Amino acid sequence: MAGSFSLALVGFPENESATFESFFRLAARRPPAYVVQDEVLDAQVLVVNADNAQAVHLVRHAELQGKVLLIGHNDAGTGWPLQRKPVKLVGVLAALDELVGARARPAAAPTAPVARTRRRSPDSEFPPTRPMVRERQTGSAPPVLRKVAAPMPRLPSQPVGVMGVTDFGALEPVPAPAPSPRAPSSRAPSSRSMRSRNSRTAAAVPEVQRGDVLLVAESLVEGRILHKRFKRYGLNIDWSREAPQALALLKEHPYRLVAIDRIKGDADAYSVCRSAKQRKLPNGSAPVVLMFAPTAGSMDRIKAGLAGCDAYLSRSVGEAEFYRVLAQHRLVNLDGFEPTNINF
Repeated sequence: MAGSFSLALVGFPENESATFESFFRLAARRPPAYVVQDEVLDAQVLVVNADNAQAVHLVRHAELQGKVLLIGHNDAGTGWPLQRKPVKLVGVLAALDELVGARARPAAAPTAPVARTRRRSPDSEFPPTRPMVRERQTGSAPPVLRKVAAPMPRLPSQPVGVMGVTDFGALEPVPAPAPSPRAPSSRAPSSRSMRSRNSRTAAAVPEVQRGDVLLVAESLVEGRILHKRFKRYGLNIDWSREAPQALALLKEHPYRLVAIDRIKGDADAYSVCRSAKQRKLPNGSAPVVLMFAPTAGSMDRIKAGLAGCDAYLSRSVGEAEFYRVLAQHRLVNLDGFEPTNINF
């Protein structure tokens, strides 16, 4: 195939390898194309999982002709080009094109040419400019130094750091008039005074107990439907309708499950998914992320898989499939079934 390079994936799990293969198959329409193969020895490009120490060790000490691109958190001291996680598809394609030489690196901006001085012709109508030289005056008196007034002493009763009247003219401080006693009024206190009094004497608001599931859904109707489906299995749910609020909740509380529906704005569903997978639960594992869409298309499914999504479901998913996904990640309570009594 003209304008194509053979590519081998090294050290990735089965689900990530399938995601990369689907992506390179769809991206083959643009030149150059990258054809994924199982054989590593004759591959022109090797995409290696940098977080797999064994895979990096084997590639480093094996005599392979292919060029190496690492995907992970660090290059393990190899000096090979690295794409950090979470992975961005456009960045991986650009790094591969630069690695195989299909696209050159952007050249540095040219420096501005140095302006050359042009000699003036003697026939010009303007005479040449002569530099001005200031003549030094002899016998002139030395400059008079301005006397700086000493700062006024601060009164002992004046607090440090507060600007007072005495700083501008050393005036005597005027004592404040004593508050006159107010006669008791029979009128009821106004609402403004009640609010200020309540704000001064109110106790600290207790922290709200968070649930196990964070539902991120902008639509009120679709969010209620998903909330009802999760509530059916006895899960405590926190519902956020904005992406910034969801990101703040992820930083404050470790959620076992993050369910993401369609949201708009700069922080999209994939950004929330990547942020959720970067969190760690008390047991050391990452939260489970489920993403919902009107139709689970192939390209959206690939983007969700690279963002770290555990399951990409349609909103019209059946109850059996929905229960199977929850049970697969141990999110449903199976203790409700009674043990089977078998008699011989």
